[in-house]
Amino acid sequence: MRVPVLGKVSVFALLVMGAYTYYANSIPQLQSKPPEELSLEGGNVTPEQLVKAGEGIFKEKGTCEVCHRIGQKGTRAPDLAGIGATAAKRKPGMTAKAYIIESLLDPGAHLVEGYPNIMPKVDRPPIGLNRSELWAVAAFLESLGGTVGVKLDDIPKTAVAAEVKLPGDPKAGQAVFMGKGGCIACHKAGAIGASPVGPDLSQIAKIQTPEYIMAKILNPAGMGTVAGYPAGVMPATLGQTLTAREYLDLVAFLLTLKGEGAAPAAKK
Repeated sequence: MRVPVLGKVSVFALLVMGAYTYYANSIPQLQSKPPEELSLEGGNVTPEQLVKAGEGIFKEKGTCEVCHRIGQKGTRAPDLAGIGATAAKRKPGMTAKAYIIESLLDPGAHLVEGYPNIMPKVDRPPIGLNRSELWAVAAFLESLGGTVGVKLDDIPKTAVAAEVKLPGDPKAGQAVFMGKGGCIACHKAGAIGASPVGPDLSQIAKIQTPEYIMAKILNPAGMGTVAGYPAGVMPATLGQTLTAREYLDLVAFLLTLKGEGAAPAAKK
């Protein structure tokens, strides 16, 4: 009796699958274990581990690199190269670690000439670093030209503020951004706009508080000018030309700009 072609193919496929299964099972299996969690609060951490953790937070959750660079000038915030050494010279009688910690918790206390007071407190939203993360970032900054000496006890036990939520409609706010507000003429927001006249807003919600964004629309000059951009370009009357609803919608849209992707298309 002749075996149908389909039957032959099925038998061949089963033989091939069996051979691959046997080969795979013959390979020694390595047991995978999750990496040991780094305990900062417990103190079981070396200065090297602390600096490495701080560098990761600086580049990721802390979003510090959006404005700061290390060894590069002309950015929106001061160059932090050598801050571990220069911090000790900024204010008489203040140690480097004290200066760095206070600069993270209250940036307005130590403004660098030429840069406005636009940095948010890193222990509050939108960044919201906890005490251990603050410790690690401070250690990383100390390591840039200095000696790591910061301890967990040097970090105040600060509380993270509740996140501000507004009743605006982000999609309607995008329409204001592109239309009546005229924001697109100077700013880029994700895939929207391309003008270099004003700062790129694609990650504004990751680096600025809702309070700053709201105040910047109502009183641009009062909130300072971002370094590297001309002063007085943003219209001072923008907040007066928008209705209350349009204003809330615009702020709600800006609070969606966290750099994860292109801004959603507005409904017409």
